[in-house]
Amino acid sequence: MKEASCSPQEAEAAWNRIFEVLRPPPCERVQLVRPGYRIQAGDFAWASPRWPRDEAGMVRLTGYNKKMLNIWYAEFELSEIRFVGPKPTSYPDGQNPFPVKPPTPSAALFFGHLRLAFTSRWHWWKARHIRRQNLLKHGNVAKEKQTPL
Repeated sequence: MKEASCSPQEAEAAWNRIFEVLRPPPCERVQLVRPGYRIQAGDFAWASPRWPRDEAGMVRLTGYNKKMLNIWYAEFELSEIRFVGPKPTSYPDGQNPFPVKPPTPSAALFFGHLRLAFTSRWHWWKARHIRRQNLLKHGNVAKEKQTPL
């Protein structure tokens, strides 16, 4: 049995919506949550319907932070959200006017940031070490070839 395809106007109307979370969905309906964040009541979310259609009685939403980085994806029942209005067409100061709440400070968030700092420093050191080794190994050979006899 084929699903009826929706018109372009219906598709645009489905995408052009902002919602407020009244209560978080259960874990089985959450597809992604970035470390340190969680879906909270009061978060704003942008409609991101499935193609061709959302399941009946469900709405798929995406939560973004102020810099428009996607923080979470989840499916909500209509009773768990409230329609706020259409998506904005411009962004004041280049920032999302409907961000999710920032993460609460936690040990997991702190250690995640610390891990990122150490791994980026290690990658920098490793690349520098490899460049030095290559220069020592191949740099002297090039100089020897350039000197006339």
